Amino acid sequence: MARRSAVALLLLGAAAGLPTAVQAAPAQVSQTQVSQSKLVPAIAAVEAAAQAELADKQVPSIAIAVVGRNGILWSGAFGHSDAAGSSAATADTIYRAGSVSKLFTDLAIMRLVEQGKVDLDAPVTTYLPDFRPTNPYGVPITLRHLMTHRSGLVREAPRGHYFDNEAKGQADAVASLNATTLVAKPGTLTKYSNAGIAVVGEVVARVTGQPFEQSVKALVLDPLSMEASAFSRKALTAPVAFSQMVSFDGGRWEAPPLELGTPAAGSLYTSANDLARLAQALLNKGALPNGRLLTEASLSEMWREQYEPAGGRRFGLGFALGDIEGQRTLGHGGAVYGHVADFRVMPEAGIGVVVLATADASPVARRLGNHALSAVLAAQQGKPIPVWQRSLAVAPAEMNWMAGRYVDGADSVNVRQFEDRLVLDAPERAAEVRRLGSAYVLDDVQLYDEWLSFAPDGTSLKLGGRTYTRAPEQKRPAPPVPELAALIGEYGWDYNILRIYERDGKPYVRIEWTDWLPLTRLGADHYAFPSDRGLYPLESLTFERGPDGKVTAAMLGAIRFHRRDFGAEAEAAIRSAMDSGIAALRANALKASPPVEADTHKPSQLTAITSIDPSIKLDVRYAGINNFMGQQIYEQSGAFLQRPAAEALGRVQQRLKAQGFGLLIHDAYRPWYVTKMFWDATPEANRMFVADPSKGSRHNRGAAVDLTMIELKTGKPMVTTGRYDEFSSRSYSNYVGGSDEQRWLREVLRTAMEAEGYTVYPQEWWHFDLVGWQDYPIGNFRFSEIR
Repeated sequence: MARRSAVALLLLGAAAGLPTAVQAAPAQVSQTQVSQSKLVPAIAAVEAAAQAELADKQVPSIAIAVVGRNGILWSGAFGHSDAAGSSAATADTIYRAGSVSKLFTDLAIMRLVEQGKVDLDAPVTTYLPDFRPTNPYGVPITLRHLMTHRSGLVREAPRGHYFDNEAKGQADAVASLNATTLVAKPGTLTKYSNAGIAVVGEVVARVTGQPFEQSVKALVLDPLSMEASAFSRKALTAPVAFSQMVSFDGGRWEAPPLELGTPAAGSLYTSANDLARLAQALLNKGALPNGRLLTEASLSEMWREQYEPAGGRRFGLGFALGDIEGQRTLGHGGAVYGHVADFRVMPEAGIGVVVLATADASPVARRLGNHALSAVLAAQQGKPIPVWQRSLAVAPAEMNWMAGRYVDGADSVNVRQFEDRLVLDAPERAAEVRRLGSAYVLDDVQLYDEWLSFAPDGTSLKLGGRTYTRAPEQKRPAPPVPELAALIGEYGWDYNILRIYERDGKPYVRIEWTDWLPLTRLGADHYAFPSDRGLYPLESLTFERGPDGKVTAAMLGAIRFHRRDFGAEAEAAIRSAMDSGIAALRANALKASPPVEADTHKPSQLTAITSIDPSIKLDVRYAGINNFMGQQIYEQSGAFLQRPAAEALGRVQQRLKAQGFGLLIHDAYRPWYVTKMFWDATPEANRMFVADPSKGSRHNRGAAVDLTMIELKTGKPMVTTGRYDEFSSRSYSNYVGGSDEQRWLREVLRTAMEAEGYTVYPQEWWHFDLVGWQDYPIGNFRFSEIR
């Protein structure tokens, strides 16, 4: 991706000719100055890191501001701000800041504290008398508890929660908490709660007598002159940066513009340059050009760790506490529907950083924030500038010896090739494996983890402090117990899917795309999240069933995730939009001509698959109506491949027979005119599911086959993670879902096919291409014309 950068650089005492500074509010406090010669290489290191992440992670855009007490030292942006890629992102581009919003809510409360209108240690019912969640502990919740995530409240409110696309506002979300029960005694342990900060925001609204969005603007945004920022999209004067949702085993798609029902917890829209104004004010201990945001005493209290550590992160009043290179850091991260943010200051060093990026739940912002702070601090201290640790894709030769299954007790790690990458899925993480110098890391758009190493001889790997040993060939896993088998599946919204699956014989959940966790059974259809980690500690899932006993929903407290079959829904939508005039489609397609190619291909030798091995079974879906179009496409049944491909398939059949399986063919050679029929009949919005006839398809060349396996004892097709031709993530060859047995069957088929020169199409577990498929010409013979 080409770099598009808008840069502002302020170097105190810099030579003429440098770009003009983007000024935040003028500081009234002196700053330890960094000389131009020292700062320039530090900023160059930050730029290089941002460009590397933009390219390696395919992030649409990244914006960064580095801040000092006198204003912005440098700000820049990379990538594009729109879906078409035609508008360059700048440091003034608007992003969603996610949970950085919480700092503004807490700052608003502290301004009210200074005005004598609220008391941090009074029961919150002093200000919200109708706030009455069930509290069995006898300790009232206070604002101090809420601002430090020590309230004991659940993470999300029953209404207006993170997934809610019909939220009725923050007051309604807070009112819905009356239907919940505290999961911990207030003040005893850290349990992160968006709902808790929504309560803080509602206190701001009640005390000021204004809607929260207006109150936080008057109390915080306006004093900081953050004129481009707002807590609702409708209040913006500029568009929001294009952003993407990401799934390890489901691709990427445009993030939804979902407005949160708890704006105090995550609805800030801002730019790198605008958010830098808060960083400057904090570095100046609350001083503003015309007064103060807060007193030094109030900020000191916000920056003080309020409780002894007791699980999770360390918090002051709103501020997350940390350190880098021995320097104290204060700030907050953020993640909300396609956007991530990192906001931190080093108060003693006089340095701050803002990073905003557009890939959902990504570590990109945090890692770049770390690097920027370290680089500028090193420049300030006269130390060598740190170099960005850029990982590289694992080479194909390495993939061969690294791929496999590794076990530690009852837990397993799977390492396999996906497209041109090496990927790993483990009990609580899934990501790409990459090389970093002589070491290996998990490094992709959703995860960065250095706790990984492989034994040089490939006999073991270490991950997260555990050693997993390469396992011999895995025996067929037993089917899951009936209760778990009924629960396995996907629930929720298109933009936020909850997945229940089996791993190593145990129930697991994936929630909010990146949280992969084991579940503990509490009772029939009732399962608990781990109590010490993840997004939902001390909470649980309860499953609902209909009159027929089938599972209809997963309940996260009072939040209902409806059972979904995304593949069936997509198929129904496509069928309903299809032009059912198949005869006319066929006639028009037969009149058209395939694309002209250079005559550099091997000659076509289409051969009936069953002539190579009559024991191979056929179920050619497009010869009937059991296909995604619901129409008969082929005029007659048949399955043909180029002779080398058919012969290789015969060898696969013999391999599988030894394991009690056989092949069942759904499609093989496909005449080009059928590809054109698919294209012409499919609405433009759905054409990602079919091949472009102007390029031809792999099936047209007779070296691609769609198939599954049958059990020789029963003659029944295997049931794997998804159905044939299913338009959902369950079709991905690296899909981490379904049952252990289903994924094992999928891998048995893949292993047998790869052993005979086929490669799996990454997004379709059933589709295999013979290596060298592109050497064959595009064919347009009808089955009746093949001799």
